[in-house]
Amino acid sequence: MSRFRRYLTSSVLTIAICAGFGLVTSCNIAGTGSGGTGRLILLMTDAPTDDWTEVTVHFLSARLHRQGGAWEDFWTADPADPASGKVNLIDLSGVTDIFNVAEIAAGTYDRIKLVLNTSPAADSMNLVTVDGAVIPPQDITVVDPTGKGEIVVDLDPRLVVEAGENNLVGIDFDLAHPLSIVNLGGKVVISLKVRHKILPRNLNRVQFARTLGDITEAAANADGTATFSVKNLQGATITFNADGLTIYSDVSSGAGAAGNFEGLLALAGGGAALVASNMNSDGSLYARRVWYADSIDKLPQFSPEGLVRRVGDYWLSIQGKKAEALSTRHYHRCRWDAETVFVNDDTAWSFQGEDMGVKGVDGLRHVARGFRVEAVAVDENVTPKIARSINIQYAHAEGIVTEPTLEGFTLGWSWRARAMAYSAVSGREFGWWFYGLDSTRSSDRQALIDTAAAAREARLWVFAWAGLAWDAAGTRWVVENLVLAPMKLHELTRITGGYGTVEGNPEAIVVSTFNGWDLTTPELLTIELDHDAEDAIQTIVGSFIWRADTNVVTFTLPVLPDQWDELLTPAVDKVRIWVHPVWEDDGTFAWHATSVLVYQFIR
Repeated sequence: MSRFRRYLTSSVLTIAICAGFGLVTSCNIAGTGSGGTGRLILLMTDAPTDDWTEVTVHFLSARLHRQGGAWEDFWTADPADPASGKVNLIDLSGVTDIFNVAEIAAGTYDRIKLVLNTSPAADSMNLVTVDGAVIPPQDITVVDPTGKGEIVVDLDPRLVVEAGENNLVGIDFDLAHPLSIVNLGGKVVISLKVRHKILPRNLNRVQFARTLGDITEAAANADGTATFSVKNLQGATITFNADGLTIYSDVSSGAGAAGNFEGLLALAGGGAALVASNMNSDGSLYARRVWYADSIDKLPQFSPEGLVRRVGDYWLSIQGKKAEALSTRHYHRCRWDAETVFVNDDTAWSFQGEDMGVKGVDGLRHVARGFRVEAVAVDENVTPKIARSINIQYAHAEGIVTEPTLEGFTLGWSWRARAMAYSAVSGREFGWWFYGLDSTRSSDRQALIDTAAAAREARLWVFAWAGLAWDAAGTRWVVENLVLAPMKLHELTRITGGYGTVEGNPEAIVVSTFNGWDLTTPELLTIELDHDAEDAIQTIVGSFIWRADTNVVTFTLPVLPDQWDELLTPAVDKVRIWVHPVWEDDGTFAWHATSVLVYQFIR
């Protein structure tokens, strides 16, 4: 299990879809937004996790709210297709997938609403741990204040849909927040949280998961280019552009063979395809490689893609997706398995499509568990697979930040840490921010040094996640993005000054806690809570109440601010608190709560 994940979570699972823990991103490519219709592309992604093999959720619908107007339908799951709207968030780790594409009226939209299937039925959700244990649906509880599974998110800045143009909305799920994953005596509590953020400018750097589905139509153009459409497993129809550089493989016979667009065209309306693609600057999709067959279950085995689970001297294990068409049904089903891919002296390595300057088994030294990769086999018809090339789509590291300087820092755990350098790669320069405040991304290295020093002075560890970029000149990984995690106070922390009772600071609590270096002498720490501050992480408070007479546990999330003074008192049995430092006007740090979990045991 990832130590960083364990630090951030409370043992089991969460799906984050609301303020502060997930992301909704949007942009329009061009135009003025008046009249007609525009093409809206709904994208989904997720941060990697080592704890789960499958986290499949079932979306029922998506709607957009026109500014000053009404809700407009964007997508609805097909009730006749059990696979429609189902997404395994783990399959999206570190990459982006296209959930749906549809035409909507041009104009300005200020909210998006997703509806999730929160019923305890067997087909509503599927959770499988990394050890293969399946969580029964009856043991999953979704925190749903609306009672309808609705997730409503304000779009800020507004989404302006341009007539005749491609427009993007992205949802970023994060399985790492402490209030997202909660285990109550074997019962899994899922909390839904989402927020909005602007899409990156360089759309061609977005790493897409390969699209798997049925070929619905295809057409050749007079200029030698072509277009074709694939209906993916979620029911979205996605259109791709192709040209003379697109590589085709025909696997209808069960063995890979050189293909062409004419072979794909012949299967339109009756075959399936697996597509590796990139996004162009105008939001359209270019197919760089296509596998096609007369049956969908012949496709995924030829293209291992997914999270790295293990790395050996001459091989790596990749968790990938398998699909099959049921002979008696009209829909597909998926399963996720690990596949071993071997590396030889000629295996080429790239990072997000760019040559890394290393070959063969030497490349394995630069791969770690949790990286996202895609592999192309030397011979698709031979098992075990030997990789002709491996493209690293996503790379990261995590741990405790120590000894930060203007040149770099040390990142890792007590038994294994490594020196990390700041990225100076063009277009991938270093930046850092606190989790949930990515809009405050800063390149100020001295501020990072000061933040780590303030944490050390308060006797707190600085946990962080690092997004890596490849420095080809130095043949090494460097840190492009550093995200500082909320810092968890000691398990024996107790509230000594209740909320609303602290003199001079009614929106704070005082706690008695221990630090990581001295477990004998408690220290007093003032923690401020935020609930309406702009440009700040809003404090999320949760409550667990266990009654001995009924053996019933009640979980409330979030507890509203007007109830904090009644809940956050010295009388509570146990409290868990995650904090982050905030610069004050006088140049000092104050500690603010990111999350507070309160436990009460009624006997």
